[in-house]
Amino acid sequence: MVLVNDLKRFVEEKRALMMESARKNGLTAEETVRYSQELDELLNRYQKLSGQDSRYSESAGSV
Repeated sequence: MVLVNDLKRFVEEKRALMMESARKNGLTAEETVRYSQELDELLNRYQKLSGQDSRYSESAGSV
């Protein structure tokens, strides 16, 4: 099971990789885009686990 703190660390690591790739290769480089997509997935998981996804919170609260 991935803990929220671990996921937060993964987000920061992936963000650093994406920024470095953008600096070296440009914003539209395949590597940069891949890192960006992976970062999006991590951020979505982090939001759900930490309860920051308003759609998730609202639907859970209406049950």
